[in-house]
Amino acid sequence: METVLYCTDMKNAFKCHIILFVLSSCILAVLIGCGEFTAEDNDVDTGKAQKLELFLSDENLMRLYSSVSISDSVSCSVIYEKWRGEGKLKVRGYTSRMHPKKSFQLKIDGRKYVLERGDEVAGISNRIAMRAHQLAGLPACDTETIGLFLNDEYLGCYNFITYYDEDILGGELYKSYFEDYDHLENNHPLRSLCEKKFPEDDDFSNLENLLAAVTTYSPVKWRDYVLKNVDIEKVASYLAVHDFLLVEDTFMTNLYIAYNEKFYLLPWDNESCMGYNYKGYEMGGDNQLTRRLVAVPEVKAAYNRRMKELFMDDGILATLHDDAENMFETADTAMKNDPNFKDGYNKYLTEKERFLRFLSPSGRVSHLSDPVLP
Repeated sequence: METVLYCTDMKNAFKCHIILFVLSSCILAVLIGCGEFTAEDNDVDTGKAQKLELFLSDENLMRLYSSVSISDSVSCSVIYEKWRGEGKLKVRGYTSRMHPKKSFQLKIDGRKYVLERGDEVAGISNRIAMRAHQLAGLPACDTETIGLFLNDEYLGCYNFITYYDEDILGGELYKSYFEDYDHLENNHPLRSLCEKKFPEDDDFSNLENLLAAVTTYSPVKWRDYVLKNVDIEKVASYLAVHDFLLVEDTFMTNLYIAYNEKFYLLPWDNESCMGYNYKGYEMGGDNQLTRRLVAVPEVKAAYNRRMKELFMDDGILATLHDDAENMFETADTAMKNDPNFKDGYNKYLTEKERFLRFLSPSGRVSHLSDPVLP
């Protein structure tokens, strides 16, 4: 028998998701109690992907999967390469919580890591984006493809991401959630729309000043503000990589804004890039902040120069292509044996070929009608 829930608006749709999640958690509890999910020997071949093993008590396993709150974390033991220790684990994300293959956040010795569930391309699109930003000189996250085991059960091929660290970056880091910054005009509270990743305080004044300038300053006043308060070289490098890889994820969410004496942008969750889930793309910014940034003559000039240096000359493309080949080689076996994509391995191979072709010298900037902004 199939049960269908009809939801008339977004608020009710979210409630329906919560109800379905709770029901699935109850089913999981019954299955665990009946012994359906018994631990198997850790003998699944993950090839060149390192194994990361997590061990939870039965009680903590129940808490992990039944919690609707994304802040609820449980204790776990961790074995990974040279690691042998204790950590804190929680299910990560809003929409991804409803997926059978969960994403997780892991904390060990005060450092935060993300276990991204990946997709039909094993999360490698996001890995390539992070690596490209690193090659462009930005402090983007380190990533690695791993085979994830929970109580000896193989959960699949995951993208293991070392999250941005306050001690390394310094300053402040925010995550923006909206396309157009009209909250100031509509009196929407900024803190309900943005997250402050660090430091852990309630001071949003620097971000509020930036967004007030974005939404209210004239072109002349905005240019003066940018020249004084924005790291133009970092922003230009970010935007050049963003546009070359056709990143689709930052028009409304996943826009990370960093501040350390000056503002700059950092990548996050760029899995929809290089035409993956392609919906159409416009160069020169995909939200009000980035559109106004590239409208500043000095930013536009730096953008054009960085696009040429990174992708139209020798640049980083050959290195990025080689790195991508190594990423896929690491993921191949772990992905082939991923229980979530048993029927999707051929799609993985097709996307692998397309991604490498996208990054090949023969395809250089061919996907952009005009890689230089006028």
